[in-house]
Amino acid sequence: MAYKFYAMDFAFYNSMGIYSFEARCEMLKEIGYDATHLSVWHGERWRDVEKLKNVKEKYGLDVAGVYVVLDLSLGEDHPRNTGILKMLEIMEGCSTVELAIQSVGHHIRPSDPKGDDIAAKWLEKALKIAERRNINILLYTHLSFWIERHEDAVRLCKRLNHPNLGIVFCGYHWYAVDGTNLSATLQAVAPYLKQVNISGSSRNPHGFGGVATIEPLDVGELDNFALLGQLKKMGYNGMIGYQGWGEGGDAYSKLSRSLKAFRDMERRLEEHPHWADLKLTP
Repeated sequence: MAYKFYAMDFAFYNSMGIYSFEARCEMLKEIGYDATHLSVWHGERWRDVEKLKNVKEKYGLDVAGVYVVLDLSLGEDHPRNTGILKMLEIMEGCSTVELAIQSVGHHIRPSDPKGDDIAAKWLEKALKIAERRNINILLYTHLSFWIERHEDAVRLCKRLNHPNLGIVFCGYHWYAVDGTNLSATLQAVAPYLKQVNISGSSRNPHGFGGVATIEPLDVGELDNFALLGQLKKMGYNGMIGYQGWGEGGDAYSKLSRSLKAFRDMERRLEEHPHWADLKLTP
């Protein structure tokens, strides 16, 4: 089975600006991607999702998700946070919100369970809307954010136990934060795993956050072939995306290279599944 493969719109950002929404969709369709993706960033831009309702009809693409960032250190009633709830109320053409929780309060460090009550209170409100509108809210782990590790996302999913709450496995952020115990991490995430994104990456102080690079899928030290093998082994059958944040340059070229690399990894796994049975570092 070939995975549906999407590109996060991060790949279209560079130091000069960002490609238009229309150009992004047209490029992805021409290259051969199955779905597009939209970064709304924060709730003050909640109306940006109005662009999504015609994507399928106009471009022949699915919409894999909408990425937003919650920052409760600003206060629950700040427009950056209340706007996310407004977005959930109006969103059409997409049923997935990828939620990165940057902070739950001042002086609460990444992964600190002291923030669980604060996050859970906000999520309970959001999930009432999500349930009514058939939207999945997927927790998005992120280097230096409060939800930094996949274990943090699992902890919240277990606590809230809601069918519309799940997890995005973020290959880059797993690698940059820890990069170990892949099998155990995926097994813990598995009951809540609804989406995956991957990147090429190498540890480098000049990379994102001073930790690691984000690159096309045909370069870097991170072994995405082994990662994909683990996902297939555990029976994952959802979408997989190319992350592409901060790469700059010719987006079309890098998107093409990454799609080609991904489909080749799939081919090799189909023909030689045992190739991915390497002994993973504990």
